[in-house]
Amino acid sequence: MEVLVFGLVAAVAVAAAIMMILQRNAMYSAIFLVLNFFCLAVLYVLLGAFFVAVVQVAVYAGAIMVLMLFVIMLLNVAQPEPRDNRLGFLRPFGVLAAVVLAIELAVVIARGAVPPAPPPAGAAQATPVVQPTPTAVPVPTAVTSVPGSGAATIGHTQLLAADLFTKFLFPFEVTSILLLAAILGASVLARKRPEHT
Repeated sequence: MEVLVFGLVAAVAVAAAIMMILQRNAMYSAIFLVLNFFCLAVLYVLLGAFFVAVVQVAVYAGAIMVLMLFVIMLLNVAQPEPRDNRLGFLRPFGVLAAVVLAIELAVVIARGAVPPAPPPAGAAQATPVVQPTPTAVPVPTAVTSVPGSGAATIGHTQLLAADLFTKFLFPFEVTSILLLAAILGASVLARKRPEHT
């Protein structure tokens, strides 16, 4: 099953990357880039790197793409399209998504409306389960392996944060400065200059 999901997601990721490059409209390229980010997040989940997958969606597909779309709209690089052709290829996907959402809502409402079945008359009363006292779990200092996947990953955010803010602190700060410079550059380029008469 994992191999099938990997093949499907990898094919969608490659197709989205190719479509991102071939699009003439910058807005469509950004949308295909978001699709590629989501595919990468699914691949991270298959590897057992759940934290990296969440960061991939929250930071790249969320914050960074909002910044890119803001710059695209600020610079007004999108070419005007005929109203009839605008987003026409997405209509079948929209109809399919609406049908799936309606089915999911119907299933959720149906499950919520059904009361839980009463226990049989002859059944003994359930005894309360006593939970054991939680004990401290030591944080591993080495790379752990995800069972069944064969992939080595670090599953603790403490180790990732320790590496990010010690060993990789300088690249982290340089990246933030580059993003700030990109925002300032886009603002300068988009500023309307006074017309000399």
